[in-house]
Amino acid sequence: MLGCFATQPLRHCATDEIMHILQLVPSLDVGGVERGVLDLTKGLVQRGHRVSVVSAGGALVEPLTRLGAMHYTMPVHRKSPWSVASAIPALCQLIQETQVEVVHARSRVPGWIGFAACRRTQTPFVTTCHGFYRPHAASWVMGWGRVVIAPSQALARYLIDHLQVPPERLRVIPRGVDLSEFQFRAAAFQGSPPWRIGVIGRLSTLKGHDVAIRALQHLRRQGLSVTLYIIGEAPAEKPQLRQQLERLAGTLGVASSIKWWGKREDIPTCLATLDVLLAPSTYPESFGRTVVEAQAVGVPVVASRLGAFPEILEDGVTGLLVEPGNFVALADGAARLLQDAPLRQRLVQQARQRVETQFSLDRMVEATLDVYDDCVRKPRVVVWKMSALGDVVLATPSFRAIRRHFPQSPVSLVAGRPVYEVVARCPYVSEVIVYDPRGKDRTWRGRWRFIRRLRQAAFDVSIDLQNSRFTHLAAWLAGIPVRIGYDRRWGRLLTRAVALPREAMDPVSHQHHLLTAAGLTIDGAALELWPSEQDEARLAALLTELGVDHTKPLVGVHPGGSQRWKTKRWNLARWAALCDRLAAQGARVVVTGAAGEEALGQQLLQLTTTAPAVAIGKTRLMELACLIRRCRVFVTNDSAPLHVAAAMGTPTVALFGPTDPARHLVPGPAIRVIKKDVFCSPCYSTWCRTITHACMERISVEEVLQTITECGMGHAEWKRVTPHSALRTPHAA
Repeated sequence: MLGCFATQPLRHCATDEIMHILQLVPSLDVGGVERGVLDLTKGLVQRGHRVSVVSAGGALVEPLTRLGAMHYTMPVHRKSPWSVASAIPALCQLIQETQVEVVHARSRVPGWIGFAACRRTQTPFVTTCHGFYRPHAASWVMGWGRVVIAPSQALARYLIDHLQVPPERLRVIPRGVDLSEFQFRAAAFQGSPPWRIGVIGRLSTLKGHDVAIRALQHLRRQGLSVTLYIIGEAPAEKPQLRQQLERLAGTLGVASSIKWWGKREDIPTCLATLDVLLAPSTYPESFGRTVVEAQAVGVPVVASRLGAFPEILEDGVTGLLVEPGNFVALADGAARLLQDAPLRQRLVQQARQRVETQFSLDRMVEATLDVYDDCVRKPRVVVWKMSALGDVVLATPSFRAIRRHFPQSPVSLVAGRPVYEVVARCPYVSEVIVYDPRGKDRTWRGRWRFIRRLRQAAFDVSIDLQNSRFTHLAAWLAGIPVRIGYDRRWGRLLTRAVALPREAMDPVSHQHHLLTAAGLTIDGAALELWPSEQDEARLAALLTELGVDHTKPLVGVHPGGSQRWKTKRWNLARWAALCDRLAAQGARVVVTGAAGEEALGQQLLQLTTTAPAVAIGKTRLMELACLIRRCRVFVTNDSAPLHVAAAMGTPTVALFGPTDPARHLVPGPAIRVIKKDVFCSPCYSTWCRTITHACMERISVEEVLQTITECGMGHAEWKRVTPHSALRTPHAA
């Protein structure tokens, strides 16, 4: 199932569109996570966005719909594999029918359902971790979001260390408080007993209710008139927790000093009645919502020095921190706040200021909207082009078109190590990921490390210009939701497989056909390269070393090419004759070639009488581009320098034999093709079946010279030498 997105064009990145966000939560009963869903919904709706929530229902459904959001009841709270599997198709249908643009899961079971549905519908998937989950298989999905939100630095560090969440995918967004609802009431404290202290949260052995009860006993023994208010109730599956706490209170003799208020929805009112809030958790809290709400109202807080509490509460500045489980220290901290009015006043004032600047609802909503914006409007794109130099040069128009379609997105290019220099300064990609199949990536372990790196980057879109079995498989293993490529060589692994064109196309048009089918707008066929000033300087030094006379027009010849494709080469004796004829007409000939072809250059020198300058093996890729750019004309076989010349805009004569220029040549006015049609061409063979090599042997030196003349480089033109200072400048990077 490819989902609705698979059949639609790739969305163009906009900046002012209304988004539809779907939040997934187990239920909407009263609780910190659930109240956070309501707060975020309120902020999103106020900003004009559409919000839907999927849960098993609860008391907060009615307040949610009153805000203007939609609620859909599904059993996303059940942990059975059958229930999870059954919920996935229903969620897929909801995502498609309501055109959801991003799914935000806030718990593990809804997370598994949402992750599977997002993979099928190719919808961005975001998670928020609300706890220090044990690192087992059930928790992994919370680290698989396109962005993983953590409400505190403490939880973010835990997710990195225990769930192996890549730091670049984490976003720390503290939970916010609606300051219009939690209004500051500094004058509410009367300063005289009886005093009220409170604990807010579900009854749990981890929340430290027993520590609070023991602290109450300690305060009573000191003669302080204190009542403890416990706000919250035990989970339905653990009703014995309250009974255990009641027995503890009876044993300690403080049962009459405890008020059990149970589950309450009017938390601002409850806080306004308290003189001190206790947060005695014995297990790390991911944030501590009630602590920030108390600070917003003006209630001082004594909290455990554990988890996120030290981040949201500075000891002695905005509250007091004590060691977890130490009921004596907890009681002493509460006594200080009850009896020291100046300390109390200073703490609540500074705490309120910090809440306003760091923990407001508006701040949380804006930060979360930035996450959604990155997912929907700034998808992470990876482009595959790992082949030879010429193929990468031919892909530069595609890089340009992809960048234009995704102007704000990070665009990564997977390229082979030999061609890294070509794309290192490409202005259309954000980074180059080097794939080295002959080096560090040659083993299966190395390839898996490479795929893991891609998986950690959480790419949203894969555009496969390589179209190999490996690239299709790697994109699938990396978990990239949208995978675009031609339907060949395991094309079933693509989510958007484009049928191969039936007619013959040049390589740029062939790639553009794929991009057009994906919904991108083509930005011309002009090739580009981006040599630097350092490349130009190194080339100038080389030409001086070779004794190249700048007063003569420079003509480049490239007699070599791929060792495997020697059938593409013109006869070396004819290359030598061409060099002598050009020199006789007043040109300075320079011979180019790759490292390893030096012997070819020596053979050519032996066949010539005019000693052309041989630069074979002496130029790096970008230096070769600078050299070709200096040439008045460049002559080459069907090889990579042909495409470099096209990118540099140099008039070029291309000699074709066993291959078809209609499939390998970028059309343009600066390139002239010489090709002899024989009965067996194009054969695409690395050896000549007829032994005669007629397709190349029929190309004469006179014909090549005549073509050079047609390019405007006749004998009369050699005298018009372009000075070095007027040479074309490099393309802007």
